[in-house]
Amino acid sequence: MPAAAHPEGPGVWTLLQDHVTHALWQQDEADAGGRTVSRFWVVNPPETLMFDTFDEAEAMFERLGEFED
Repeated sequence: MPAAAHPEGPGVWTLLQDHVTHALWQQDEADAGGRTVSRFWVVNPPETLMFDTFDEAEAMFERLGEFED
């Protein structure tokens, strides 16, 4: 899977940050009450990590970039 490809799943996907080897995606999906639930995904093939907050996901995204320097 290319780094920019989002995981499989319903909802609206937005690419927030992209790197050669990994990407940060936001998934917005309506819950049973009609409210929007956001999840944040760091895709670093073959791993896909899900976070409930943007701050956690962004921290992981940045850490992955540090390993390549």
